[in-house]
Amino acid sequence: MRMKNKELVFALLISTALAVAILSLPDVLQPVAKRILTALGFLWPVAIFAIGVVHGLKPDEHTWPITISYGLMQKNLRKAMLSTAVFALALTLVWSALSALTSQLFSFFRSYSLDPIVDVVVGVTMIGVASYLVLKGKDQTEAHEEPHADYKLIWIHGIAAAFGGDFIVVLLLTLALFQSIGANAGFLVGLIFGLASWIAQSLVVALVYKGVIKLSKDFSIMVKAGRLSLLFLGVFMIGLGILSS
Repeated sequence: MRMKNKELVFALLISTALAVAILSLPDVLQPVAKRILTALGFLWPVAIFAIGVVHGLKPDEHTWPITISYGLMQKNLRKAMLSTAVFALALTLVWSALSALTSQLFSFFRSYSLDPIVDVVVGVTMIGVASYLVLKGKDQTEAHEEPHADYKLIWIHGIAAAFGGDFIVVLLLTLALFQSIGANAGFLVGLIFGLASWIAQSLVVALVYKGVIKLSKDFSIMVKAGRLSLLFLGVFMIGLGILSS
């Protein structure tokens, strides 16, 4: 199989697997979060951490398509973990800041669903970044010269994705705990949730990274597959946003 065909096959397999996982898994985080919070009660930091781990492990349209695609573009596992950290910390920053303002913002987010808009914005950004990287790497053949996503772009992606469906989960958790923790500690809900999600996302990216590099046996193929999967999944995200609007 020619190298060009290999990267296309890997990209299609990754994109299809993630799209199927996202579409086949209903939104389980809210009911799971409610059960965990009810069961652990006063141990709310442990409960929030557990809910964050579940968020990071589940096939989420605002995490896996981005973290895995960007992770595959990195030279080594350490850089893949760094790209995941940049994305996850952007999520955490938004969740921490906005969970502290839940009482003021909750009525707005409850009345208007931002999911479709976020899906389209994230999808367009993914396509734009992927197209740029594909064009940039078109004439480069050496593995070490393969262009990978700038961390600034990953950070912007994280900020945008933070306003997806799971943001309402952070708000609901903050409201549920408001009487127990008080207004000054409200930011801890988003912070703990985000950090736990980061740990789980890192595990997912590490497993996929090791699996793909083992199968491809060629770093340049994996990087190109990562770029293409970002492009394919960007189209998927736009379609998801339009159909759910």
